[in-house]
Amino acid sequence: MTIIEYEGKKYIFSLKSIIIFPILTILITLVIWYGTDYLWEFTHKIVVEQTVYVINFITKIGLTNLIIDYQKTSYGFEFLIPGKNNIGFENACTGVQAIAIFAGFILSTPHSLDKDANKKIWLRKFIALIVSSTIFYLVNILRMVIQLNLYYEGARWDDIHVSISAASSFIAAVIMILMHKWIPEFILSFIWIFAELKEFLNKKRIIKKEKL
Repeated sequence: MTIIEYEGKKYIFSLKSIIIFPILTILITLVIWYGTDYLWEFTHKIVVEQTVYVINFITKIGLTNLIIDYQKTSYGFEFLIPGKNNIGFENACTGVQAIAIFAGFILSTPHSLDKDANKKIWLRKFIALIVSSTIFYLVNILRMVIQLNLYYEGARWDDIHVSISAASSFIAAVIMILMHKWIPEFILSFIWIFAELKEFLNKKRIIKKEKL
C-alpha cells in the first residue's frame, strides 16, 4: 500500500474511503444546493438584503450613485434598478454552488489511517469549511455589487454577468491553496490514487511479461 510522507507525517488511505469520497461529495453538494433552493424565501432574502445594503452604503459614502431596492415575487426576488429593467435573483446568484461543491470536498476528504496525520482532522475541516464558505460568500456579494453598478451605468447585463462571474472563479484556486494548508489530505488522496494505479499497472505489466 502506498505511503505518502508530507511534512513529517505519513498519509495512508483505505480503498473504502477513496471510493466513498466522490459519492459523498456529490451527495453533500446536492443536499446543500437543493436545500438552499427549497428554502429560497429565507436563503435568497439574506443575500439580496445584504447586496442592497452594500450598494446603498457605498453610494451613501460617495463612491457610487446607484441606490436600489428589491421586491419579492411569486417565484423569487428581484433587484429594482432605477431606469432599468428589474434583475431577477435565482439560487445560483447566492454563490451556493461553489460553497456546496467545496463543502462536499472538505467534508468527504478521506482521512489518513495514520493516527499522527489524522490529528484534529474534524477541527481542520471545520476551519477550512468556514473560511472557504466565507470567502466565496463575500466575493459573490462583491460580484453582484459590481455587476449591478455597471448595469446601472449602461453596460449590457449579459456581457457583464458572464464576464465578471467567470473572472471571479479564480477564487476557487485560492481556496484550493487554503484547503491544502488545513487539509493536505485532499490533494494527497489524489496523489495516493495515482500512485496506487501506477503500482497496479506496473504489476500487471510484469505479470504479462512473465507469461510471455
